[in-house]
Amino acid sequence: MVKVSKNLHLCVVMSDSYFPIYQNIFNRTLPREFDSVNILHIRDHDSLPGFVGEYNFKMINFKRLQFVAENLLAHQGDNLLVLDIDAVFFRNFKDEINTLLETKDMVFQHNPHYEHQPYCIATWGLQCSKKNINFFAEEVLPRSSALLKSSEEWEELVEKKVPLPDFYFSHRTGKQQHYDGDACVINTAILESDLGKELKVELLPDTYTQEFDGGPNVKNCVLYQSAGEARGALERATHLVEMYEKIRKNIK
Repeated sequence: MVKVSKNLHLCVVMSDSYFPIYQNIFNRTLPREFDSVNILHIRDHDSLPGFVGEYNFKMINFKRLQFVAENLLAHQGDNLLVLDIDAVFFRNFKDEINTLLETKDMVFQHNPHYEHQPYCIATWGLQCSKKNINFFAEEVLPRSSALLKSSEEWEELVEKKVPLPDFYFSHRTGKQQHYDGDACVINTAILESDLGKELKVELLPDTYTQEFDGGPNVKNCVLYQSAGEARGALERATHLVEMYEKIRKNIK
């Protein structure tokens, strides 16, 4: 029997500040192998690359998680790849993602920056399965509503000692903290909930890198995703171009 590969649909979210990066860098290096490219361009909120925890950033993150949930429903039976805009690509990788998702519910780029947050959702593959759809409905989307609160609202709630649901907080570091973005929501939902602990999750190989030199396996590098220190849109774009040229010289 001939094995039929699942369709792999791409899901990306951006605000106005990211649009030049998408148009001039991301889209130019992205492989033309995806079965659909689903884009949410958010125009009522904007935030510069890297400003994690800032109110507009959290609003964009909230809408991103909603968009991922919608795409899981829209593409049931297929696979979904969620990507951040600030990335450059060096080779096709649809087949590799689909192969990993044959036995895993989700695959993530490794997050080397935070010990208690190992799953980087800047590169994130998911089965569009009932299991993942239910996980989003029961664990991710309820938690994501906490992102809608500003820092001022959080301060007022704490000051007035307003009782809040436990799922509004992360406890991964040993103390209670409210979410600063969508990555915190996803990591907490996976690591702290019963449904999350049932998921089969795996980290992508080191060819999906955030390291400036292309990582330990640079010759086979698939993509470079810019993370870490906050940069404005122009500085981030310049950095991505520089990294693309640097890593490409070492590609097989």
